[in-house]
Amino acid sequence: MKGPDFICIGLPKAGTGWLYDQLDAHPDFWMPPVKEILYLERPISKMQFVRPSGQPRRGRGDRERLVNRPNLDARDYEFLKFAATCQGEPRDMTRYAQLFCYKGDLLSGDISPPYWSLSEDVIETIGARFPETKIIMLVRDPVSRAWSRISMAYRSELFDPLLLHDRAGFKGYVDATRKIGSIRATEIMQRWQRLAPRNPFQWFAFDDIAERPDKARHDIVTFLGADPDKKGSGLVADYNRKSEEKKLDMNVMTRAVLAEHYAEELKAGAQQFGGAAIGWLSKYSA
Repeated sequence: MKGPDFICIGLPKAGTGWLYDQLDAHPDFWMPPVKEILYLERPISKMQFVRPSGQPRRGRGDRERLVNRPNLDARDYEFLKFAATCQGEPRDMTRYAQLFCYKGDLLSGDISPPYWSLSEDVIETIGARFPETKIIMLVRDPVSRAWSRISMAYRSELFDPLLLHDRAGFKGYVDATRKIGSIRATEIMQRWQRLAPRNPFQWFAFDDIAERPDKARHDIVTFLGADPDKKGSGLVADYNRKSEEKKLDMNVMTRAVLAEHYAEELKAGAQQFGGAAIGWLSKYSA
């Protein structure tokens, strides 16, 4: 069984929601009815987007990890029915491959940002079992990416805004919060290329998604093997369902702390990625 045509390994807060929406609307793709499958994340699968009966779990508060597709078709229900049988079962690559058998002749894949932290043994297993699966990573200025995650935590009442005026406290929060302070795109890319060298790998800059979405969509769809000129539902390239979400304002202190925290990553990114990443370095070196 072939498995997914591609796996998106993040990064979190770098445009993965945009990517899912764009591919879900494209006629060359069948995307699972939930954005984040997360099957590979844990040794024992949760599959929290489906009930044991095979019915979808829906919810307005979590568009990423619950089913939010308004109209489900027969393929979606078959996917959900099988996903329910995976709950509480050990991670198994044959089961994982079967999650994508409902795509028929279309392309399909897994967009789960937490995969940035997959262990080395899981990456090696993916490379050995699915050597033709394309790996895609969305890369963003690490300071802005971290700030977006902090804003998300604030909206969920998981971030104390008093830290915005407490340098030591804010620095401690960044250092201690794994999903903010521990993500380094350069290391993730190097790890995948070392452990799964046969898998086609490509990264794309969040800057292009934000500033040149038509080009970003064209380049990504082309890399994934689909026709970038096909018209689907008419979803515009700059569609962003999160555009109305409240964001914190980054003050001078928080910007300085994040720039210091990511100083080495900014340098490494400029060297490894070039392009937009060179601008990230100069932006925070000024």
